[in-house]
Amino acid sequence: MFRRSYQSDFGLIGPFVLSGKSCVSLHVYAAYLTSIYTFFVIFIEVIIMYAALNDADKLIYAIEVDRIEQFRCPKCLKEVKLIQKNDTSYFQHLNKKFNEINERDIHKCGKDILVRDFSELGYLDIKQEAFLSEIKQRPDIMLADNLVLEYQCAIIKTSKLKERIEGYNKLGIKSVWILGGSYLNNKILKKHLKFLSYDNNWGFYLIMLDSDKKVYQLFYQIRYVGLFNKIIYNKIEFRTDGIRELLKFKTEFKSYPPIRVDGYQINKIRNIRGVKVDKLKESFFNKHEKTVEEFLSSKILHCQKPIYSNHYWRIVCGEKPRNLEQPLLYKGMN
Repeated sequence: MFRRSYQSDFGLIGPFVLSGKSCVSLHVYAAYLTSIYTFFVIFIEVIIMYAALNDADKLIYAIEVDRIEQFRCPKCLKEVKLIQKNDTSYFQHLNKKFNEINERDIHKCGKDILVRDFSELGYLDIKQEAFLSEIKQRPDIMLADNLVLEYQCAIIKTSKLKERIEGYNKLGIKSVWILGGSYLNNKILKKHLKFLSYDNNWGFYLIMLDSDKKVYQLFYQIRYVGLFNKIIYNKIEFRTDGIRELLKFKTEFKSYPPIRVDGYQINKIRNIRGVKVDKLKESFFNKHEKTVEEFLSSKILHCQKPIYSNHYWRIVCGEKPRNLEQPLLYKGMN
């Protein structure tokens, strides 16, 4: 469709100007070419963006990103996602999956399901959107004076999430966060990690509610594996009318066999460039008289806790571990 439209427009303007038979002036044709050029520039900028603003509002190149955080477009300030491939890294605008109207409907439906399910569990004095004047917050659902549920459908900044959780903590209120809407997914992504909780039975976990299908998804025993913090987990689903089964679900910790670093991962590290990465590699070589790649090629790796923002290979090579902002987890869980 794009090619046909372009040829049609060019056929009406271009040939006439070149033949000298057109009543269309040269400056109109120049404006036409400028518009075509502008279209391609915008098209390329949307598809490929090599720098974006980080949480500190500083411009950072994709190849230099070494921690998990949110990024925004320098022009429109909308959220963008980091794409990391074997030979390149760049940012890309997010596709808006849910508009505001749909999100409100999903949120209301989900809250209705939660109220019904927890009423059946014996919570008889449930309040919705109750205003807590001391912290100026309205939890989605207040099950008791010391327990609230938040059904999070809209994208929320980590700083805002932390502020809300700290507000509840100030009043001695435990907050349980269940994800839906824009966060609903069949797998765990980096954007979900800030919502992680910990349970002695489930390990690191989070819960999603698909209000349309009326299904709870429990992701449990969430861990990192490998040099680049690949997220692994176990998953089980429960119908919303089976919430008792969800809360009673017991599991045994599954031990994963250690993984030997392969050539693919070594080549990936070798191709990573950037000021911080180069400095780390140089420092490691000066200290150990061997390259990072030589050192890592003989390593056998075990699973790691999903609490770090920098890649595991960098931690192994001497970089100080940097914790993610995960306000539902206890501090010092290293």
